[in-house]
Amino acid sequence: MVPASIDDRIVEWAAAHRYGPLDGFFVALGTVEKLGLIWAVMAFVLGLLMRRGLRNAGVLALATLLTTFAADSVSFGVKDLVNRTRPADAHAQIHPLYVVHSSSFPAGHAATAFAGATLLSYFAPRLTPLFVVLAAAIGFSRVYVGVHYPTDVLAGAAIGVLVGAAAIGVLLLIEKKVPHWTPGSSGRWRPAPG
Repeated sequence: MVPASIDDRIVEWAAAHRYGPLDGFFVALGTVEKLGLIWAVMAFVLGLLMRRGLRNAGVLALATLLTTFAADSVSFGVKDLVNRTRPADAHAQIHPLYVVHSSSFPAGHAATAFAGATLLSYFAPRLTPLFVVLAAAIGFSRVYVGVHYPTDVLAGAAIGVLVGAAAIGVLLLIEKKVPHWTPGSSGRWRPAPG
């Protein structure tokens, strides 16, 4: 008999210790995170709250959506290579709160969540704790609902941070070409010169 890994033990423990009133909340976290849409909506609202107008709020939302889509695409590329079995398929005692059909490693929801959190943290550094807590809750929800192992979530989070950082780098490279949308060194928008 193969000894259970820490991953196995954690996912089994999480499934055995669910708290019924929270089930819907954790399922909902996975739903609102679908393809990173929650991050695009937050980016748009953030742009409006920072009084940068509809155009710049839309640009930030689009950049966020593209970033989360890129993170999701990378995670699916890795899924195809690794092809790890989902926890519910490997452990008869785990009953997922909903069914997914792709492989387990890495967690795409964690990738999109951390990509969105990384990008928005650049533009609103004071809100970084909020973004990180939301991304971590989304990542944890994947283990809670029984569709991912903890290492799936950690790998997804790492992919998300790397894709988010790459997106920031791209935005910094093109900032001079978009005259009305210039991030300052603190990550806050400032009026473009001229």
